[in-house]
Amino acid sequence: MKRIILNMLSLLLIFSACRKDKPVFDKSPDERINKTLSEYQAALISSPTGWKATIIPGSGGIYHYYFRFNNENRVVMYSDFDTATAKHQKESSYRLKALQQPTLIFDTYSYLHLLADPDAGVNGGSYGSGLLSDFEFSLDTLYADSIILRGKMNNTRLRLEKATQQELDEWQNGKWADALSFINVANIKNYFKRLNLGGVDYEITVEPSSRTIIFQWLSGGVIKRFVTTYLYKPGGIVFESPLINGGQTITGFSDIAWNEAGQNLTLKSGSQSGIIAGGIQPLKVDLNAPKRWWQTAMNNEAYWESFAGFHANGVDDAFGISTLGSFYSLIYWPEYDPDVDLFAPVFVNSAGTGLELKYGAAINTPEFTADGRAVFTILGTYGTYPNTGPAAQSLIQLLISQGYYFIQTSATSYDMVSALDAKTWITWNF
Repeated sequence: MKRIILNMLSLLLIFSACRKDKPVFDKSPDERINKTLSEYQAALISSPTGWKATIIPGSGGIYHYYFRFNNENRVVMYSDFDTATAKHQKESSYRLKALQQPTLIFDTYSYLHLLADPDAGVNGGSYGSGLLSDFEFSLDTLYADSIILRGKMNNTRLRLEKATQQELDEWQNGKWADALSFINVANIKNYFKRLNLGGVDYEITVEPSSRTIIFQWLSGGVIKRFVTTYLYKPGGIVFESPLINGGQTITGFSDIAWNEAGQNLTLKSGSQSGIIAGGIQPLKVDLNAPKRWWQTAMNNEAYWESFAGFHANGVDDAFGISTLGSFYSLIYWPEYDPDVDLFAPVFVNSAGTGLELKYGAAINTPEFTADGRAVFTILGTYGTYPNTGPAAQSLIQLLISQGYYFIQTSATSYDMVSALDAKTWITWNF
């Protein structure tokens, strides 16, 4: 019996030795990865009319691109990021590299990098992270007519599909650029943007970076609200969800045209023609908002602050308050002293260890009007308040006789909008 067992063990050892001598793969790891990279390279250059692409950054929204790759590591592209990127073709470089898995790298600054740029001034995202997008992608799945990729840093989804000649023509003939005219809604200088469509008035708020649009309208004296994301298509925009208001259904806009002189956008929704222009007051004034804003800070023995000062006539920080040396924020402090409010810039102290007040304006408790405005008047000053410059201009703006409407944008933020022309406002954060 022992001899039988020993013989069996010997056979197993011989079999195991034979298996160890036989390689699992017929090619080395380098050969296998090079073969994979060659397959992806061949796929990228295989479409003579290029690739249509969709990318979804971490911040939200859907962005469209067009790519055409060649065998010299060059790529030309269009993008619906803005009117310029939709109109003008851009060439940059790319490369395929083995980084744990096959990776497509756009290695010179291109339209794709606009989404990932850490400067929020470029894309409207967050400082330091942009729109949470990528320009290095792991090649996930290769199909006959499409390629699926994942961003290396932010896990951005990128899908390439072979483009038709018509789809290429739509970029080259300006159809996508025509659609991007909708971006000009941001160029309407009034805080309030009013859409009139089929005789119905809507107040709209557009967030370009996340491609979100908010509609508000009156129904029986009550404000209705609808939020949807949108995406661009050749010639217009399409809503992810349709707006249904009684017999009116809005699925998107087409035939969009910007009138610079008139500061308005004309458009169509189906057979209905519409126009987006500036409004001078809210569609329905929140009569209690000014007092609620003031009372919130007063009850908490705290203040409201703004880091950018007044926006005026299309210009952020129009008076340059942030240019004051060591400037930190502009504040409004209800009941800083009994029956006296404080309006003042706050500065970082010379040691860099804290904040300090150098001067300020003593403001009466605001007049809260029956029609929903707050009107500010001055009592005097704390310290020597400047007569000229950013602080002086900001104070003059605060004291306009028409006062301000207040728009609550969150539990801890309000926009204070000039009742004079609605082209001037300031955002207050608690």
